[in-house]
Amino acid sequence: MVDIMESLGKLVPKETIGKLYDDAISGSAKEVGKIGTDVVKTARLLLAPLQYAAAYQDRLERACERISKRVPEKRRAEAPLEIVGPVLERLQYVHEGSELWDLYEEVLTKSVDAEAQKTLHPSFAQIISLLSRDEAWILYRLRDKSFGVTDHLDLDTAQNRFVNRVVQSSELAKHELFLPDLMELSYSHLESLNLASWPIEKQTPTFTVAGGPQTGIQRHSKMMLTEFGKLFVTACIPTSGFEKHAKKWG
Repeated sequence: MVDIMESLGKLVPKETIGKLYDDAISGSAKEVGKIGTDVVKTARLLLAPLQYAAAYQDRLERACERISKRVPEKRRAEAPLEIVGPVLERLQYVHEGSELWDLYEEVLTKSVDAEAQKTLHPSFAQIISLLSRDEAWILYRLRDKSFGVTDHLDLDTAQNRFVNRVVQSSELAKHELFLPDLMELSYSHLESLNLASWPIEKQTPTFTVAGGPQTGIQRHSKMMLTEFGKLFVTACIPTSGFEKHAKKWG
């Protein structure tokens, strides 16, 4: 049977990445007298991810151990290069134990599972690389149900357009997001990736005075996955979901 590590391809030696980090830091240290300690401290913050990337092989070995427990030996198959190559390239810069890591690991798991390979698309790795933590969480919540949203806009009669949008209610729990104020930006991004849609299902004119001129409009819309979004979520989000990554508050 195909070995899990062999099926995932040859990895970039961690010593190579580690040397890159060490060289960069030592070079910065030599310039302390010229550019000042604040600049060097900033450089170290920027270069710190390279040190994390140096441990990539260790993280991947742990992932392979988890994958081997999930995929029975009789179902293991060589991973398609067009699927696993982009995943391995991007995974080294993702923190283990995050929603995005889980998405990538799910793709790797299915890539060596002969019965699940058919659910994967070569674009999935790039799509994951474009997602934020909150966008991954929104997709996870949309996997189980669509979310109703009610908002209101005022009518600007001079400009003949609606303005001052206010969300009156939303079934999506914004407190679960790390950047709740950017929820609509996240959702717009998901729409641009053809993963989600937000159709308006009902519009009702509103009036400040009964029988008077229209002063606004109330809209009832629904956030939902597209057909492609459903395929992506089914293939990439673990069955157990992301609950272990839930934001802690209180």
